[in-house]
Amino acid sequence: MAWNEATALARIYKLKGEAPNFDVQRFEDYFRLYQADMAMRAAQKQPSTPPLFSLPRSKAVVVDTVQIYVGITNYDEFRLEEGRETEASHERAMRLLHLYYSAADRAIETSAAQRVDFHNGRVHAVVLEPGKQGVTRDTLAQAFAFIEDFQRVADAANRELAKSEFSARFRIGVDVGTCVAINNGTGCEQEPMFLGSAANHAAKLAFGKEPGVYVSDRVRALLKLQEVGLSNEFVRLSDADIALNTARQDASGRMVFGVQDRQVYTQDVVASWKEEIRRGEFPDFTDPSFSFSYREPPLSKIDYSELSPSRSIRMPLVSMYADLSGYTDYIDRAVASGGIRDAVRALHVIRSEFQNVVEKDFGGRKVRFIGDCIHALLAEGSRTETDKRQSVSTATQCAGGLHSSFGLCKRVLGNLESLGLAIGLELGPTPISRIGIRGDRSVRVASSIATTRSEQLQRDCEDSGVKLGPRALRVAPVALEDLLDQEGYAASLDYDDVAVCLSVAPAAVASPNYARAHVPSHVPQPRAHFKLK
Repeated sequence: MAWNEATALARIYKLKGEAPNFDVQRFEDYFRLYQADMAMRAAQKQPSTPPLFSLPRSKAVVVDTVQIYVGITNYDEFRLEEGRETEASHERAMRLLHLYYSAADRAIETSAAQRVDFHNGRVHAVVLEPGKQGVTRDTLAQAFAFIEDFQRVADAANRELAKSEFSARFRIGVDVGTCVAINNGTGCEQEPMFLGSAANHAAKLAFGKEPGVYVSDRVRALLKLQEVGLSNEFVRLSDADIALNTARQDASGRMVFGVQDRQVYTQDVVASWKEEIRRGEFPDFTDPSFSFSYREPPLSKIDYSELSPSRSIRMPLVSMYADLSGYTDYIDRAVASGGIRDAVRALHVIRSEFQNVVEKDFGGRKVRFIGDCIHALLAEGSRTETDKRQSVSTATQCAGGLHSSFGLCKRVLGNLESLGLAIGLELGPTPISRIGIRGDRSVRVASSIATTRSEQLQRDCEDSGVKLGPRALRVAPVALEDLLDQEGYAASLDYDDVAVCLSVAPAAVASPNYARAHVPSHVPQPRAHFKLK
């Protein structure tokens, strides 16, 4: 498998031609149509869906939001055993995520919040502002009510369902702002996304080891608290300030936000959960329920719908994070200037091509898109074991292919000069499964030290860098030393660089006839690739 310029260029032009001409709406206009659709579904006894969860792929909605990220600060305590990842420690970590993903969804079902995504040890939720004047203090209070409800349900579930095995500590980041909502998924693989600085900033606030609730200055201003500046935002919000803004009552004493009696609410949620376990509809958390098996590469053959706790994968592989640096500022400028349609069309093409490179060119498997970032898995090997060296070689070639395809996207789409592509790669044993509340609401997950470290490596990169982690570097082909520094970093890396360095011949270099048939005539023909003798 290899990247080929003519093939990639033809794909990109096809994607550009097929990209939706996005219908951009304000949330209040979208919401009127959504309410009518939900009323019709109710009359026909069809299941409802949360607002913006299953948007048509051709729609983009501009919405004011409260963005909430909930991270487990002591996650590594559960996925490591004496400092090592083992099958037993991964089984325990997956049960931990299964418990807390389920707790989050159960709290979401009775709150104003809706789930955006679960990712590793993080929950991403959002509360939507129905008004036209920006996020109000009332909408922010709904977000704090969800946070309180989630923590209560999570603590009770751990205590009563898991016999206090997990006792996770949470770090919660909250920001408010205008975002663009789109959806990249289909069927049971919905991928709602909120693009904008508020989502990114909430994620950064949730990133750290100290538990507590951390909010932006925009949130502090709504709460009428003293603003602290960017350098001091990582100061946790006091319990008193949270309590003052978690819920309110109307004149009759009824709760406006949250629930009237949180203790009774929590007991009811957990009692219902226990009944599902008794009926066999949900696993007993005190009884290990994850069963792992090796999956022969290529990983592109993985069908997430076939996975479950009892049918999970665990194997050595390379985790890759590839993030568009500068895209958040780009989308914020698009919102301000009215250029949303072009910005989301460009992202549609770029992400689709990135998935093509990962899955079609290098046999990897996308886990999910996280905003403007793709998380993917790659491996080479036999029916019984992973070839680690070849896996790192293929993953590095894939990173080069992503950079080369991104360069073509910028050339074809135009006006993307401000964007870069940062990529992190790490090797390690990784479990893959589908977990969470139930049915279609369950989510795919790949979570290990390798996945966490590759995400951090991507964050460490400059605008267009590639960085390999220490495990990947230990087994990487020696020839890659010509491209990487001692820390495993390259400031820029395209497919030609890697192919020449590894003496890898490109897969079926396209003939001029192929290029003429698939690429418009005004586009420069692909340059030749050379193999070292």
